[in-house]
Amino acid sequence: MSEWFQTGDKWYPSEYGPEDVLGTLNEINPQSMTRAASLVKKGKAFYLSHRMYNGMPGRYENHGPFFYLLSQRAYDIRPPFREETVNKFGGALCRVEMTDHLGTHLDSLNHISYDNLFYNGNSAYDLSTTYGTPRLGIDDVPPIVTRGIMVDSSPDGKIMKKGEPVMPEFVEKFLAERKIEVKPGDAIFFRTGVGELWEKPSEYNSYYESSPGIGMELAKWLSEKKVSVTGSDTPATEVTPSQIPGARLPVHQHLITRHGIRLIDNINLNDLSREKVYEFMFVLSPLRFKGATASPVSPVAII
Repeated sequence: MSEWFQTGDKWYPSEYGPEDVLGTLNEINPQSMTRAASLVKKGKAFYLSHRMYNGMPGRYENHGPFFYLLSQRAYDIRPPFREETVNKFGGALCRVEMTDHLGTHLDSLNHISYDNLFYNGNSAYDLSTTYGTPRLGIDDVPPIVTRGIMVDSSPDGKIMKKGEPVMPEFVEKFLAERKIEVKPGDAIFFRTGVGELWEKPSEYNSYYESSPGIGMELAKWLSEKKVSVTGSDTPATEVTPSQIPGARLPVHQHLITRHGIRLIDNINLNDLSREKVYEFMFVLSPLRFKGATASPVSPVAII
């Protein structure tokens, strides 16, 4: 069966209106937030992000470097460099250099295009400037509070095979066994085991061009469910190489460009897996870089 970009299917304006910039974040409402909050029973929180460090995994030839250093030491503020203070003041600062797609990060709707059109038919030519885009950027993303779901495709500690897609049939069986029903606005994430390699950069980096992850069939399932956010513990979230000959990141394109579903790449699901947490309150607020194509994030799961 041909895909939407091969058949010329009408894909915009969005069902949320021609001016919409939220995509499926429209499915999050006060009722779904309250329902998510009701999942908190133990008062325990989990990081869903990885540590960021010099030399961490990254596709630096495309995304540029990640680098930070202590640019001002606490004892730099002293005579003769500055006037001494009565309270013996000192202050330290770090300088960070990075692109917006390194580490655990949330993609925005100006990240992926089809034929130079972003989500909702917005022209990449019209919107793109040196300083980002005036709409669809990460600054258009509101705080996200919703129910989170984790599907563990590697519960036995083994990493899924490179190029192996997570299939809808497995996901449905996994959720049915735990009596979890996906509803519009939910955030759902997939663990393949690759995330266990984050502190081994050379091994993790080997998954950039060949990785397990979300395949096209699961992407279609996710868009039918109208999830608000998805992602996996892999560099690109989706299975690579693509299941469609000649295509580059078609799952990104299907979810972000066509349906307005944002992705979190490199999400850390290791602690949830160890404690067998599959349903939780999900909280995320991206950095509001004006017009940026993503934001490094440190989302939280609360149970």
